[in-house]
Amino acid sequence: MQDTSSLQRLQKLNGLVFEVVLRDPALSFFITSTPEGVLLLRHHEAYPDARITASSLGLIRASRAEHKMDALFNGDIQIEGNQAAAESLLRILGAIDSDPFARLADKIGVAPAGFIERKVDRIRAQAQIWRRTRQLEAADFMVFERVWLVEPDALRSQLDEIDVVRDRVDRLAARIEQLAARTTNDRGAA
Repeated sequence: MQDTSSLQRLQKLNGLVFEVVLRDPALSFFITSTPEGVLLLRHHEAYPDARITASSLGLIRASRAEHKMDALFNGDIQIEGNQAAAESLLRILGAIDSDPFARLADKIGVAPAGFIERKVDRIRAQAQIWRRTRQLEAADFMVFERVWLVEPDALRSQLDEIDVVRDRVDRLAARIEQLAARTTNDRGAA
């Protein structure tokens, strides 16, 4: 970990084990803090101090600066066990100042890392456009199309009226059948 201020704040969590369970995609791993940094483990023998269950989007929202801990309050993330330590871990991880593309450039070269960074930026921009479009569509629906929706009370009233009309049509059909049968009987008797 390159961020020394976050490393110092993680020191108070040294030795604690956090299990992270993602719902989508279904994935489980463990996080523990050491003096050298954060360890990600696939398996761990000890019982975790806290279990963090989250959607992938919820975990990303919790790690983004503009959303901070909103994901905890809207149900995207649930914590079992040591709540204070898990919230502290999420806050620290969300505040880490890291540049993954700089580290990637050290491993694969500047040009390929820059290419990947541009692709990721385009995907983020497209996702932002889609998110904003959905917000505008929802607002348009609430303003313009909602007036066409039938209120529940009016819908019940209309369904009751339909039932009355259906009963009348059924009675009329039965009456027509009786008249047709009587006419047929009268013709056969004559």
